[in-house]
Amino acid sequence: MTDTMTQEPTREELLRELGKVQSKLEKARRRRDADAIAYASTPDGAAETFRRYELARDDRERKELKTTYLSGLAMAGEEYEERLRRGNAGDNDGPLAVIPVGSFRDPLTKALVEQRIMGTFRTTAASVDSNTVTVTLLRLLPDQQTRKRLRLDTTAELGVLTADLTEIIATAWTDPATRKRLTAFLDDAAAPIDTAIAQRDQR
Repeated sequence: MTDTMTQEPTREELLRELGKVQSKLEKARRRRDADAIAYASTPDGAAETFRRYELARDDRERKELKTTYLSGLAMAGEEYEERLRRGNAGDNDGPLAVIPVGSFRDPLTKALVEQRIMGTFRTTAASVDSNTVTVTLLRLLPDQQTRKRLRLDTTAELGVLTADLTEIIATAWTDPATRKRLTAFLDDAAAPIDTAIAQRDQR
């Protein structure tokens, strides 16, 4: 009679298999982290990663997001330096920076977060002389895939932007021409933003 019983794997065999699985997981984590850093080196990725950092409540998540965000900015900086060396940097090129949203006690800040509105800018050589930087507003639509963008100029003494996103939007809202552009960009989010600004003014 033939013995059909299968032999149980030895401890050594189980440990080898476990090692293979752990190695695959570690490689997958490294690829995931590298992809996240590469995305954070782009304007959209930097803005989205920083917003997640602003909203994170868990210390571990905040630490991971901070590492990803700073690594992404470092990569973006290296890419900019490389463009400079190659002579490919234009007049509107410069180091990438993200604009913090502002105090969460401000009703406009809450509205900007709810409507997924973020902002980035680059400090260019021209901005130092003009005391102005061009801010790129990003709105991530509810489908989490579609993005809308709008560029607007804002005051930045010697090219240094000290205002947060809430202050930039509130100031831009007071100019009729800029407000018209913002309203078109915001679309269905324009009403909540307008309401939040009114609440802000009544404080």
